[in-house]
Amino acid sequence: MLSYYEIAVLANVLKVFRNGRYTMNKFLSLLLFCVLLLASGLAYAEPTEIDRVIAVVGDEVVTLSELQTEMAPGLERINQTLRGEDQAQAADKLRRATLDSLIDKYLQLQEAKIQGIEVAGPEVDAAIEDIMTRNKMDKAAFAEALQKEGYTVEDYRKNLSDQLKIMRLVTRAVKSRISVSEDEVALEYDKNKAVYTQDESVKVAHIFFPAPAGNMDEALKNAREAREKIMSGVPFEEMAAKCSGDESASKTCVLGTFSKGQLSKAVEEQAFKMAAGEVSEPMKMENGYRLIKVMERTSGGVKTLKDVRTQIVEELSAKKGEELFAKWVQDLRKHTYVEIRD
Repeated sequence: MLSYYEIAVLANVLKVFRNGRYTMNKFLSLLLFCVLLLASGLAYAEPTEIDRVIAVVGDEVVTLSELQTEMAPGLERINQTLRGEDQAQAADKLRRATLDSLIDKYLQLQEAKIQGIEVAGPEVDAAIEDIMTRNKMDKAAFAEALQKEGYTVEDYRKNLSDQLKIMRLVTRAVKSRISVSEDEVALEYDKNKAVYTQDESVKVAHIFFPAPAGNMDEALKNAREAREKIMSGVPFEEMAAKCSGDESASKTCVLGTFSKGQLSKAVEEQAFKMAAGEVSEPMKMENGYRLIKVMERTSGGVKTLKDVRTQIVEELSAKKGEELFAKWVQDLRKHTYVEIRD
């Protein structure tokens, strides 16, 4: 049975003949060609969507393939975790958000060009070198990691260069306009004192002395000798490494910072009685003895404004920055031709 497409092809041939544009011989030749073509299956194929422009941003365009590439990682996660209507809704939301992000990207890159913001090749090289160093990669491993994500090194260099340009533009256009006054900091502190309340806590380090062959007396003797040396000036961390025979114990002996209810009952009762810097007497455990030291101690209650000022300034700066950035991007859209064809 002929498909709709095949019928349309033959109908057009007949129409051409009726209009008198071809002689009988030419018509028969054309008709034979079409029949052979259709019979071979070459004239019909499943419709596929070719690349197309889905948005125009000033003198730049966003293509369907570009959108699909940007969406790919997020779409893969959606396809792995969602099904049915939830999957469709999440994919549609991702598509709209990604398209908006690409439009904003081109708006900012064009503004960077207007303002003469450039990023030199050596700067991109240095940034890539830093990324490889932090991730403990050589060039081959870096290229392989990019390939798994669907990028070439040149693609990544271009994207990184664009990101650096945008960072400089945002610093110039937005961050330079952010200011937080002392009155704003004080008002934020007064409104959110509950947020800046902390529990009493202690930072604890320990050294454990196991009982050799169950000999608790020997363990106690070792613990007392170690405490005497610590009290005479040997650093607690150094003694932890010496007693364990492991240099890393100078760091691992520090258990962390704890509030009440987070330590074992025996250790908690002892630790919260001690002052910062104090070392306990040997504490009997099930299979040995332990020394603990309170490295730091923090009182419970509301933190002072001095203690949280930096945190408040950072939070207010971030909030103002988000607001200024959103308004700035809106202004860019108002002054740049943007057409969405999706």
